[in-house]
Amino acid sequence: MTVAYWAAVILYSIAVMGLGWKLRKRSSEKSQLEFWLASRELPGWRLGVSLTAGWLMLGWIGFGMSQVYMYGASGLWILPIPWILLTFIIVAAVPMIRRIPTISIPQALQRRFGTGARVLTAVMSFGVFLSWTQAELFMAGSLASPFLGVPAWIAMLVIVVPVLFYTWFGGFRAIVTTDILQFAIMALFMVVLAVAALDLARIASNGDILGALQAVTPPWAEAGAAGNLWLLGALFPIVLLLGYLPGWLLEQDLVIRIQAAPSVREARKGAWLGVFLIGFFICVLPSIAAFSSLVAFPPVDGAPAAEVGADALGMISAIIAGLPGWLSILMVLGLVACQMSTIDTFSNVTAMAIAHDIVEPALVKRKASAASRHTWSKVVSMIAILLALVAALISERLGDVYYISSGVLSACIAVPFLAAFWKRATSAGIIAGILLGLAGSIGGYFWEYYTIAETWAEVLPAWLQNSYGYNYLALGVILAAAGTVLVSLLTRHSGQERPEAVHPAPVECRKEFADKAETW
Repeated sequence: MTVAYWAAVILYSIAVMGLGWKLRKRSSEKSQLEFWLASRELPGWRLGVSLTAGWLMLGWIGFGMSQVYMYGASGLWILPIPWILLTFIIVAAVPMIRRIPTISIPQALQRRFGTGARVLTAVMSFGVFLSWTQAELFMAGSLASPFLGVPAWIAMLVIVVPVLFYTWFGGFRAIVTTDILQFAIMALFMVVLAVAALDLARIASNGDILGALQAVTPPWAEAGAAGNLWLLGALFPIVLLLGYLPGWLLEQDLVIRIQAAPSVREARKGAWLGVFLIGFFICVLPSIAAFSSLVAFPPVDGAPAAEVGADALGMISAIIAGLPGWLSILMVLGLVACQMSTIDTFSNVTAMAIAHDIVEPALVKRKASAASRHTWSKVVSMIAILLALVAALISERLGDVYYISSGVLSACIAVPFLAAFWKRATSAGIIAGILLGLAGSIGGYFWEYYTIAETWAEVLPAWLQNSYGYNYLALGVILAAAGTVLVSLLTRHSGQERPEAVHPAPVECRKEFADKAETW
């Protein structure tokens, strides 16, 4: 089967590189608006599919599935439920996001708070999305290498090369276009995964899946708690929603997809399509597979079954291993498509933070030509992908990269952006809030996971104990908001600030001036 796996992956790679090559003429316009936003002319349905494809992250989905396996229904709060809630919030937030007057969020913050805010939030954005790209590359190598019969680092290279190719030639337009093909494969992958898991559970339970699920004891829960959504109390979901949703709502990859539509109506169409696609393929199907795995691979003596691994992150591989050979080819192709789509999405916004928000202003000051600036954007995009590859190659495990980065995203990017709508906010307050949010997110993580790891039950008050291990997500957001408010009240606006830039005109009112604005 190894030869068949290789043939499928190579043919698929040629197909996506061909799409990138076909779009090279549009990219040759050498426009920043084209490279980063496809000239704001993509239909809503494409953007909805692209968003779903970019968010079909097997690293994160696999992690969410593992938490359902470990906690039972309470694990749904860790990813699936917040994600479903997010999709409806996105629909409501489309008009607000369309009012962002710039390509990137850091650039929008510069309009209000000056250069320091732009650079600092760009650095935060770079760190968050580089870590996500690295994590998904690591997951890609770990999942694909057994099937391809090569070390993980070779599997990573196989996935990275096509991404480098079509991103160089087609930019954001190529990313969205290849997402369509990738999503078609990925949707089949997720359906087959859920059905295969259900079939394994049916066999293991003699047809009584629900009865077996009620009898099983998840490793981190108590007997009969597999269906208990409130096992960890009411504070647990509040902490997660506070730590996740602000940052997820203002992810740069989401923002540019909403901005890339020609109108609010088209953007909202894409958002509604995302409600269904994300809810079904990213939240519902993986959750079905996770609950089925609890029955098919039941925990033994309070520990995950050997088939799914010590942390239950091997669940996807365990399900695929039981499939017929011809179907496993589709699943391996699905693995590659999932990871390739996610890697191109996150590497794109990783590069944007540096190329557009740090390098571009310097080039404009030097009066560099549009062609030169366009080339720099492409070069930085390649460097971002290669940096993520290097980080993935030296990684030994995923760790808690998703938790920490989500906390930083909410505290250090979402809070400053939302503060821009408060007229009393100052640049000093914004910078103080970002730094306090960063300290709270990272410092809180190390305090919970290392300093009090053995004594948390004695150190934490009773009302915080059920959410132990997640409290730092809310801590970072609370410190960022408090620091922004307090320092803003104690300081004055600087000369760089523009308080009037709070409510810029919608994209529709500015589109006709886009080419002139870029020239200026």
